[in-house]
Amino acid sequence: MASLYFRFSLVDNKDNSRWKEGRMVRRILMAMIPVIVIGLLAGCGEKEEEGSKYGFLPVKKIELKVNEEFTIARPFNLNSGYIWREKYNESMLELLDSEIDTETKEDGTIILYQVFRFKAKQKGNTQIFLAHIRVSMEGDDVRTQEIFDIYID
Repeated sequence: MASLYFRFSLVDNKDNSRWKEGRMVRRILMAMIPVIVIGLLAGCGEKEEEGSKYGFLPVKKIELKVNEEFTIARPFNLNSGYIWREKYNESMLELLDSEIDTETKEDGTIILYQVFRFKAKQKGNTQIFLAHIRVSMEGDDVRTQEIFDIYID
């Protein structure tokens, strides 16, 4: 009877050691998972920061000649209260028109665009800043901002 008990306890110890190994592996994995997730999230954040400049969307480049005209169109929603405001160097560019245009999709949805039409006045490089702004009693609320690099030959 004693030998049977001894054999049972040996088998039990082997199962116990496997169980302990399994617990140890789980603990290591549980410690590694947050480190891996944080590393992946940090890597994603770096790519996003590289693509933006001071919180602005990536710079868009426009090349043209003196007296050429170009347009910039940005979608917006009247119900949100946000509109696009432009800022540019008036000695380099002339704002010919700022208007609202529409596009009707196949499903009948109407998309509004705020369209800015500019004319290049002289050679050089300049920028156009567009800000998607909602004016309120507390001050301007800026949703997004975009920069356009303009190269005039």
